[in-house]
Amino acid sequence: MAFCAVVIPTYNRSRRTAAAVRSVLAQVEKDFECWVVDDGSTDDTRAVLSQFKDPRLHLVFNNENQGQHACRNQAIRASQAPWIAFLDSDDLFLPERLWVLRQASEGYPHNGFWFTNAYVHRYGRIIGTLFDPKRHIPEGKLPGYYAIGDKHLPYVTSTVMIRREAFEKTGYFRRDLRILEDTELYARMLNDGLHVGVLREPLAVRFLHDGQITRDYYRDYMEALEALRSAEAPAKVAAQIKRALALEVAEYMWRSLKPEEARSFLIQELGPGARRTALFHRTFLPPALLSAGRWSREVFLRLRHHPSLAPWSIKRVYRTIAPWLDDDQGLGPSSGQP
Repeated sequence: MAFCAVVIPTYNRSRRTAAAVRSVLAQVEKDFECWVVDDGSTDDTRAVLSQFKDPRLHLVFNNENQGQHACRNQAIRASQAPWIAFLDSDDLFLPERLWVLRQASEGYPHNGFWFTNAYVHRYGRIIGTLFDPKRHIPEGKLPGYYAIGDKHLPYVTSTVMIRREAFEKTGYFRRDLRILEDTELYARMLNDGLHVGVLREPLAVRFLHDGQITRDYYRDYMEALEALRSAEAPAKVAAQIKRALALEVAEYMWRSLKPEEARSFLIQELGPGARRTALFHRTFLPPALLSAGRWSREVFLRLRHHPSLAPWSIKRVYRTIAPWLDDDQGLGPSSGQP
């Protein structure tokens, strides 16, 4: 039986999914299964993935789109490994990831939920890490609401590995949620007593792109509140988290050049107190000014994090991932990688 099953749901991302698969097959740890569930793609995903020939790779092609939550559940149930790791089809594992996680899981057998740090890739550059390795991160048995937001546990699903027994005890991803089904499930798992462990070393690459940023923020918010209900947080804590979530969602709306929507949302969720927030007043800034600020930030980050200026450790990451990426997706050397 393999140590770990890596689960990759995908939909119309043939080239990026191929890169993700390459990053899994390149792992130093060889004892794994990799399940790729294509969610009814209409592009050339089937043809691209069918070119891989590796007995550890299991390809599932669904005829109809069901959502990434259903694909993950499908792969978890089909796999046999005692650990389940997730990888979004537009992210990458670094070669040491599964080996390091295996050592950690064997060294701390009480932990059933592990997550690691990751490099953040944006504008064709590695611009930092998911979280500051020096920040305080709680571990062990934690309340369910710690899974909501990144105040306590700064994970994304591509950095998570969970013991199979947790799914058998707590359940799987909810099919009625489409965006934050992972947060809701992890909140339930923590409530059920699953112990958390964190590795501060970046062992994956998290890609940020416009396809992720253009989202249904209101649905994000409603599903976050559903996760909050599942977390069964004390009333005072739940109220604080709800306010923080409302501010976060309004911030995203504002940054997406929707100031009126952000302002209305703040009034709806915070009432009269909305007018006492700095964000409320920022929504009156001209959109052109915000657009200019976004453009300036992009230019700054592209210059500040140009690969030629990167430290040796980052150049090593560029060299590692370059062979996995496809230039016509805007992810390869033409995007500034050496």
